[in-house]
Amino acid sequence: MEFDDRKLKRIRYESSGGSMCCHSEFEIRADAGEVTRTAYWSDNTYSIAEDNADTQLLERIDSTYCTSGGDEMTVREHIPMDTALWGALCEELEYLKVQLKPVEKLKKMITPELDMFVLDGGDYQRLYLTWDINGTEQTVQYYAPSGNRWSAVLEIIHEMVRPIGRDLRRIGQTQITEFFLKTPKYSYQITPVKNSDDYYFFVHGDKSEKDRVTPEQWLVVRDFLNGLDVSGFKTGKYEDKLYLRLNYNDGINKYLEISKKLAEQIREFIRRNIM
Repeated sequence: MEFDDRKLKRIRYESSGGSMCCHSEFEIRADAGEVTRTAYWSDNTYSIAEDNADTQLLERIDSTYCTSGGDEMTVREHIPMDTALWGALCEELEYLKVQLKPVEKLKKMITPELDMFVLDGGDYQRLYLTWDINGTEQTVQYYAPSGNRWSAVLEIIHEMVRPIGRDLRRIGQTQITEFFLKTPKYSYQITPVKNSDDYYFFVHGDKSEKDRVTPEQWLVVRDFLNGLDVSGFKTGKYEDKLYLRLNYNDGINKYLEISKKLAEQIREFIRRNIM
């Protein structure tokens, strides 16, 4: 059965930083209708002002909420779901499907020595997704993915249970954001200019009067790069003679050792369309 046929029904996520001094335990169980249950420690990454604002907001929307300092876990149940947040979660998880890897076998538990004293617990993330597959439910445990898109998912689910108006970074469709090509004789790099729509254009080994690329020019380059078949190349590193790096907005970048033929193909395109 194809993975793309699956629609998100429920999510369960648990995490812990493993520290007794820096409480980071978090739990959420939710579906499209409500957050069934959540439990979390006071988030020490926020400023005092943000934490106070959070407390006041929760006291307004839930009269059962009470502050307990940072020494007790807050547990809340049956929180009505914000439909916009659930939609955002479903959209980001749809893009994340290709990264999700099911947990097939648990690692063997290590038995500690009898005289060992354990102060802190271990770091962990546990992700369970329940899918609706043509009317049939299937729950799968996955390894937590990585990258900017997963960070966006974590922000969304934290906002579901602690609605303090986070600036939710939506990733949207996966896109190339910059590239770097290096050969023994020449190199090209196009990278975004901070606080601008333009891009820097760095060239070595070829002559170019340009040091900037417009957004329109970048779209032409990006479409060209998207059309390249790089599936047959192995993972590369900067020290390789022929090296291509493609950066993506989701943070899952490609580092490739490429052929001379592909390097020349990219060079010819850049010289014809940019230089």
